[in-house]
Amino acid sequence: MIRLLRILFIWLPAVLALFPAYLALRLQIDWQANCAGGRDANPGYHVADCWDTERAFIYVIVLSLLLLLPAISFGLLRLLARQKARSGQDQPGQDQP
Repeated sequence: MIRLLRILFIWLPAVLALFPAYLALRLQIDWQANCAGGRDANPGYHVADCWDTERAFIYVIVLSLLLLLPAISFGLLRLLARQKARSGQDQPGQDQP
């Protein structure tokens, strides 16, 4: 049951974060093609469209990070637990029967 919950709440959002990451890449490519060089890049592309692309890019990056947050926190908590368990074994002065 815990394995199912781990998959559902940690790894599934991490995999779903790949889709906004892909969209962010596509938006970045679109921005480079149409907005990076100013008016010389694409004279028919309106400045408001560049702002829309930049704003969408920011939203998609935030969405990706929010979806990755459970996996990042889970990984950090596991790392801290391992370090704590490893340091507890080597404590001097503890008598072990």
